Amino acid sequence: MNCTRIVIALLISTINFMFLYLTISRKPHFQTMEFPSNMKTRLTNHPKTVSCFNGINVPETINDSFVENTFSRWRTRDPNDHMLTTEPFGRLGNLMFQYASLLGIALHNGKRPFIKPDNILNTVFNLSFVESWDTEQWLQIAERQFASYSPEFEHLPAGNYVMGHYFQSWKYFQPIRKQIRKEFRFSGLYERLRRNIFHLYTSPYKNRTVIALHVRRTDMMTPNNAGYTEASVSYIYKAVQHMRDRFRNPVFLIATDDKAWCRQNLDSEDMILMTTTNPFVDFGALILSDHMIMTVGTFGWWAAWLINGYTVYYKDYPTPGGMLEAKFTKEDYFMPHWIPMGG
Repeated sequence: MNCTRIVIALLISTINFMFLYLTISRKPHFQTMEFPSNMKTRLTNHPKTVSCFNGINVPETINDSFVENTFSRWRTRDPNDHMLTTEPFGRLGNLMFQYASLLGIALHNGKRPFIKPDNILNTVFNLSFVESWDTEQWLQIAERQFASYSPEFEHLPAGNYVMGHYFQSWKYFQPIRKQIRKEFRFSGLYERLRRNIFHLYTSPYKNRTVIALHVRRTDMMTPNNAGYTEASVSYIYKAVQHMRDRFRNPVFLIATDDKAWCRQNLDSEDMILMTTTNPFVDFGALILSDHMIMTVGTFGWWAAWLINGYTVYYKDYPTPGGMLEAKFTKEDYFMPHWIPMGG
């Protein structure tokens, strides 16, 4: 056991140094951009039949064959394609929503999607659609709600577009969910690190079901009127007990931004607290688990989606009456088969 702890400590030190270097070297690319109020926005409701803006027929009913052919065509990089990209906002989970929804929206519109090479996703994953274009003169469009599905994005006019904001709905990429899972395969270094970390933390608990538990607290605890809130400790205890009742002798692998709180409140034999400070490695190790307990945030959302097991989520987010509630449609954000649970 002492040897295992030493190996974990060495791995964590290496990972933390890498993350510090990556954060410093890539920091300029994470400046938040707000679209101007007088931006050019042209969203029109075209007939929901076939889009042929640049000679590409998009059927109303999208089948697997059409999806595969479209992804293959995108990889040829036809210079005549109309293009679609996003302006990056936020951290890992937000960027993953933007990329996945970008591909789904591009498929519906007969446009070729891409993100730029300096997007952090391109460091973490082996993505297929990364290109460099000067988008300064492209039309800009922004969503009206950040955690809701807007059908109007299936019918964009002709031209090249930069999409703004978060696009946090599984409905944008549901027809291409198999391809999205392939897109979010880790790059070689992160693939090795996440598997090593997962093995080192879980190997003492052989033949036990591993439940991922993401606990996000720090930035959600600031008093606000918008509706941001952390999940209550009573919810976490209830969700943990629910998993203990449902699965035989599970263990809980915890990724968190508040390790001190977790040490104090989640201290039992079946709790495994990851002590790395690299969110990409934490995320990668987390999704090797069997099932998922979410609290709040898109980091946990994507962990649950990629694990694709039994998921419990905190149903009391966002808090009622705030700005977030008005822009948040729960049936568009949470997967329909996930289990809602309150505190």
